[in-house]
Amino acid sequence: MSGGFSTDSINVIRANRSLLKKRKFKDIKKLVINTSGKTELEFMKVSAEELAEIKTKIRKEAKKAAERDITIYGICAIILILFAGFIFLQMS
Repeated sequence: MSGGFSTDSINVIRANRSLLKKRKFKDIKKLVINTSGKTELEFMKVSAEELAEIKTKIRKEAKKAAERDITIYGICAIILILFAGFIFLQMS
């Protein structure tokens, strides 16, 4: 029964090979050379004090997000425990 799947996969492999054979090395070389440019980023110049303020702000936000996640997981755990207890009591 699985013969259809194997012939389909063989046909796909053959089609992919034929597509690869149609490409020329010059075309691939042009694609690589044109798209491999170096990206340069410009960052704002910030004083040390401002940098420290930004760091503390990011750390506070991360701590707040972590506390929120812990609260959500705790509530979900309590709900699941109560639900499992209810099901267990109903079964016995």
